[in-house]
Amino acid sequence: MRKIYLLFSIIGIAFCLSAFSFLFDKPLVVKADELRSWIDYISSDNMRGRANGSAEMKKVAEWLSAKFKEFGVAPLLPKGNYIQEYSYTSRQRTVNERNVIGMVVGTDPELKGQYIILSAHFDHIGIRKGSEPDSICNGADDNAAGTCTLLGIAKTIKESGLQPGRTIIFAAFSGEENGAKGSRYFVANSPVLLKNAYVDINFEMTGHSEYLGRNKYYMTGCKISALDELIGEYNKKTDWQLVDTIAIAENLFYTSDNIAFSKISASDNISQGIPSGTFATSALADYIHTPRDEGGLFDYDNMAELVNHFSGLIIWLSKNKTDVNFTDPGYKRLR
Repeated sequence: MRKIYLLFSIIGIAFCLSAFSFLFDKPLVVKADELRSWIDYISSDNMRGRANGSAEMKKVAEWLSAKFKEFGVAPLLPKGNYIQEYSYTSRQRTVNERNVIGMVVGTDPELKGQYIILSAHFDHIGIRKGSEPDSICNGADDNAAGTCTLLGIAKTIKESGLQPGRTIIFAAFSGEENGAKGSRYFVANSPVLLKNAYVDINFEMTGHSEYLGRNKYYMTGCKISALDELIGEYNKKTDWQLVDTIAIAENLFYTSDNIAFSKISASDNISQGIPSGTFATSALADYIHTPRDEGGLFDYDNMAELVNHFSGLIIWLSKNKTDVNFTDPGYKRLR
């Protein structure tokens, strides 16, 4: 019986791959110049490094809300809101912040009640006093790049007329640089049942190609769940490679917003949550958290191709009926 089930699983995966492998063999929806313009806006000197609690963070949140609406991402929060406001205490002061949350409703009657959560943080560390000649930490790769990858997927799905099976939640988080405050708030105050979430896919540092080479990216959490294996199946039909030999990836799994989803609760040394991972093309290079993190260093052509690839991957995942489970015994799915 297990052999029969395995056979049908393989056939199902093969069918999905054949159905989607040709979808993006066409001109890119989101081109390099458009990504450059978005990143120039978010990481400009005018945004003063997007420190949490700043007026610039509020401005970016409002801009993201407008982009979500433009790209067909509907509000997820009550009263047609994109903005999820919250506050936290940092260095004995209250920081008022906001997440930007929306969704594209799934079309498969059996799957649309499940969620793929796509996330990225849009905050950074602000101004580093005493740095010369520039003191603004623009945060282009960390993480205007991930945020614009999120936007690019939304625009590609809309303008390509693609219809996901599962509902896709788009979540732009603040507070990541202060301990994943925004993603943890979302998880604790989610407008949807998180036990119905399929996976969380988080984007960070997607602007550079020199670290891994073109058409390559890595995922954190490969030792935690089987998500990487499923993505590997999709990649076999593409020119993209998921690199699973990045030493720092294991540590990054615990420091980015994805961890808020994999560790929602815990008891008896077992974490309950949703399989998750952060997807990136570079890792903690010498420009991260410095004034040198600027968009002028990006490979925008590679980034545009990456957005295109991820868009196809997300649609494929949204229709795939293969379960994604934790492989680390220290984790189990939220029930």
